[in-house]
Amino acid sequence: MTSNREPKSPTVILDDESSFDRAIIFTWRHKVPLLVMVCLGAASGFATSFLFTPKFRADAILIASDETLGANLNGTLGSLSGLASLVGLDKSANKENEAVETLKSRALTSNYIEANHLLPILFQKRWDSINGKWKPDRSGRVPTVNDGFLLFDKAIRNVVENRKTGLISITATWEDPILAKQWVDGLVDAANDVLRLRAVDRSSRNLEYLKKAAESTTVFEVKSTIYKLMETEIKKQMLATGGKDYAFRVVDPAVVPERKVFPIRGLFLILGAILIPGLWCTFFALRTYKRKTIR
Repeated sequence: MTSNREPKSPTVILDDESSFDRAIIFTWRHKVPLLVMVCLGAASGFATSFLFTPKFRADAILIASDETLGANLNGTLGSLSGLASLVGLDKSANKENEAVETLKSRALTSNYIEANHLLPILFQKRWDSINGKWKPDRSGRVPTVNDGFLLFDKAIRNVVENRKTGLISITATWEDPILAKQWVDGLVDAANDVLRLRAVDRSSRNLEYLKKAAESTTVFEVKSTIYKLMETEIKKQMLATGGKDYAFRVVDPAVVPERKVFPIRGLFLILGAILIPGLWCTFFALRTYKRKTIR
């Protein structure tokens, strides 16, 4: 006897729930453990922030001096500025770049580190203060001045020039706020000293050149022009030796910072409150997916 019943078609269950809806349902169902995870994460993040050494940042705002910009020189030379540029006496266009790059330079920073004996401070974990010597690593190597410069250049000293305003910002970040302030002031003074000595040396060489040029000519007009250029070089030497802020003038001096820039405990607390529950949710979702896959 044949049956007239038609075979039943398989029932299709449509999952109309979106990912957002499932996330809401999951959060509501597990609100208590999630809240516990948030509290534990926030506490863990806040506690972790105490494992880091606090660091402070001192900063100063500088501007290139008139001598660096060549304002005094151009005003003194007047109509002779063209001739001065031809003989190589007026290169004010490059002086500002030279000053900024000197402030950033390896030579200036290395000399400052060496002159102030900063290596034991920069690498204090490697320095045996009791015996007054270094603790070599496995290869027998001890920190060098070049290591100090690399640390200064990457993590401590930062120089930023604003081309629109002409202002130059220099910062020093360190765990001792007093040292951070001293390093900002010391680097600016060192840059001024280096550029001052360089300018005096350059003017002395220019004077020697002009003196020989004056002795080798008998034309009165040429001699008169050379003597005016010599007078300008003498004035440049006077400006270089007389002023403390030869290359940079301090617009806003550095002060001892009172607030640390790292670690920011509130940020660690927020990151912990997000990270720990996120990891827990990820683990729970992977475990649920694995169970469904097995079934």
